[in-house]
Amino acid sequence: MNIGTAKPTLEELECVPHHLIDIITPDKKFTAGEFVKRADLAISKIKKNNHIPFVVGGTGFYIKSLLYGLCKIPPIPAAIRNELKKEVEEKGAQTLHHMLNEVDPIAAQKIDPNDGNRIVRALEVFQVTGTPISSYWKKDASTKRYQHFTIFLNDERSVLYEKINTRVDKMVQDGLFDEFKHLLEMGYTRDDPGMNSLGYKELFDHIEGVHDLYTTIELIKQHMRNYAKRQLTWFNKQQIHLTISPSQLTLFDIKNQIMEFLGHNEACCHS
Repeated sequence: MNIGTAKPTLEELECVPHHLIDIITPDKKFTAGEFVKRADLAISKIKKNNHIPFVVGGTGFYIKSLLYGLCKIPPIPAAIRNELKKEVEEKGAQTLHHMLNEVDPIAAQKIDPNDGNRIVRALEVFQVTGTPISSYWKKDASTKRYQHFTIFLNDERSVLYEKINTRVDKMVQDGLFDEFKHLLEMGYTRDDPGMNSLGYKELFDHIEGVHDLYTTIELIKQHMRNYAKRQLTWFNKQQIHLTISPSQLTLFDIKNQIMEFLGHNEACCHS
């Protein structure tokens, strides 16, 4: 899934050591808990080599889980989750978001009304435990697993959206459709978690004749812009040490701020 996930190129992988690349197949579910376990091992290895790890990505919940830990919520029966997912499909995410607002207004305020997965998660937790998921969040909010310095690269919205559109065009030009067909030939289907990700799931409707090529490409762009908007909403609510536009990126200044941060925390540890 090199093209659709914008995986680092071989040249980029040779320039800078990367971790957690090519670790799972599209038919396997990959949870935040599994990510934290693997990321912990990678960070430990990097630190043993006297290097500073950079955690890079856009999946805010996974990053937060690594930095602060996961909520200790009891297991949820699959039947309850599946029933809620069915309701999302039949009634729409916003209807269930209204339901969530009645039982857990704090969580409803933090979760995008169109984010079906997180809405289902919050509702299933309340149904099974009788406790709002926001209460679990509050318990775990003070747990800090790593000293970290957070850098948020934030473009103007119009610039970001144009970059997304250009990126999708390049994905198509680089062979996204051929990559998708190859995945189907390998036996992967719409039901596999990896095939339900942005840039791939839209292609099923195209090969089934629901959308033409132009409409499919426009849908991929739209869905990626929607996802980027949710990412911005998420990160704007997190603790960020430095927010900077990529066009104003000055590595010298960033390095100085990181070194100042590390020096301050080292002094705190020895005081």
